[in-house]
Amino acid sequence: MKRIIYLIFCSLLVVSCSTSRKTLRNTMIGELSGTDYMEKVIEWTPSRENVTARAKIELNAGASPMSVNANLRIRRGEIIRISVAPFLGIEVARIDITPKHILAVDRMNKRYVEIGFSEISGMLNTELDFNIIQSLILNEIFLPGKDKLSLSDADRFMLSPSGNQACLQVKGTRRIEYSFFTSAADGRLEETVASLKGAPYSLHCRYDDFIMLGSDVFPQSIDMYADGTGKKYSLNMKLSRIGTDSDWDAETELSSKYKKMSLQELLTKLGLLKVVSGGK
Repeated sequence: MKRIIYLIFCSLLVVSCSTSRKTLRNTMIGELSGTDYMEKVIEWTPSRENVTARAKIELNAGASPMSVNANLRIRRGEIIRISVAPFLGIEVARIDITPKHILAVDRMNKRYVEIGFSEISGMLNTELDFNIIQSLILNEIFLPGKDKLSLSDADRFMLSPSGNQACLQVKGTRRIEYSFFTSAADGRLEETVASLKGAPYSLHCRYDDFIMLGSDVFPQSIDMYADGTGKKYSLNMKLSRIGTDSDWDAETELSSKYKKMSLQELLTKLGLLKVVSGGK
């Protein structure tokens, strides 16, 4: 009986994959079949180990907009660091995002906040991890829970034309739908959209002003904004001096002089508590 169930399961899997491949073959993006286009997009999705840049970051969370100049450093799979150093290169604040946690350090007042992704996901009532944040900043298509795409992943996307773009939607997600809008002409990623199923809320991440970085292109403008909330929540990053330098220390060590704060304390001081709690 177990063997029969196993054979039926395998047969259904083969039929499903075959149908998916047929759908891709019958979809045309420009002059390419869906299969060829998907393989092109996945092959061209960059996998940079290090990215560094100067960043002008503007945050609008419904109150007074905040703007800071910072250094952005990313080491794939290890850390995303935003370092604010406006005065003669002296760092006044730092945010480290790692696969385990987010660490925010206030150098001026000797305070810090450290919070794990599981706690953040609980507060936002949705799944969030390091790989998703890394992919959003690095202008990459991704699959939730997977570090890197391969050509065999083409069947895990639904592909459809959308004007001068192609829409790649991840199949089989539970709470969040992920859609990637790529240029029909050259396959570059121009927008990522994460939508909450059964609700009007979505996060949009748009990329613009591309430059060459090595043999690939990279955006100098990254615009993130929330839709469906009734208020304007957005984060804009303007990047310059973009490079791939790897000569920097990814460790953060704090002395006993630093006092640990809760995330709620920090958000209250920044006036962002209502944003995270949904305005309650």
